[in-house]
Parts: sequence; C-alpha cells; structure tokens
Amino acid sequence: MSDLATRLQSIEDRFALLDLEADYAAHWDFGRAREWAALFAADGSFEMLPVGTSPGFVARGYEELQAFCENIHRHWMGIHFMHPPRLSIQGDTARALIFFEFRHVMRNDQGHTRQGVTAGYYEVDYRRTAHGWRIARRREQAVFDNLETGFDFRRAE
Repeated sequence: MSDLATRLQSIEDRFALLDLEADYAAHWDFGRAREWAALFAADGSFEMLPVGTSPGFVARGYEELQAFCENIHRHWMGIHFMHPPRLSIQGDTARALIFFEFRHVMRNDQGHTRQGVTAGYYEVDYRRTAHGWRIARRREQAVFDNLETGFDFRRAE
C-alpha cells in the first residue's frame, strides 16, 4: 500500500471508530438494544467492574448484550456525555480510552424515580470484521457513582 493509501486508510478507520462510538451512546441512550448489541463483534463483551456496592457484570455475545440493554432500560434512562476517544489503531485492531459521564434516572416498580450521575472511563478493544469495525471488548470502570441502587445488573428479566 502506498504512503498516501496508508494515510487515507488510517483516516477512514479513525472516522469509522468515532462513528461507532457515537452510535454506541445513541443506541444505548435511546434503548435500541438490538442496534446496540450489533455494534459488538459476534463474540464481543461488555464488562462493568464493581463500584461501591454495585456488583461487577459481564455480557458476551449478541443475545446476552441485547438482553442486558433491554433489562437496564426497564428501570433506567439516561444520556452519555463522552470525551473524544484516545485511539490507537494497528491494522485490523484498535484500542481506545474514553472518559464518560452518564446522567441517569432510575425507576422502581412502584413508580418512584431517583436521579444520579456515574463518571468513569471505558477501555475498548475493536476488531475490523466483514461488517466493519466492531467492539471486541468494552470494559467500564466507574470512578464516581452518586446513586447506590442495589440494582442487580446480572438479572436478565
């Protein structure tokens, strides 16, 4: 590949990954579980590391990812504020570090609501697939969460 072609591919990859991250936030925030899960590779995973009294959680593969998103949206709604990712692209793989803030409202079964803010960072591994760039592994580390809910993320009701 010529130097110009290599540079152009690098720019196209960077923009594709930025679009992937924009879709990640929008699909999650609007509760589009199927579309959100499709942003992951077939064997992709989303992991939430424990914070406070909230347990850790891992979802793997389309079905678990979709069920996780659907379950969360039965009780939560919110909006991501994501910083630009720090991307490192190496051929058909890439990595990112992304700082975020998620402002959310939790609804319980009795109709009560509570607002909260979670802030932290994502460590993301990407893989180029036949369908374009996909998330191979996403790990969330919350460093601040002002809402202790006791909500069990492992339940897929």
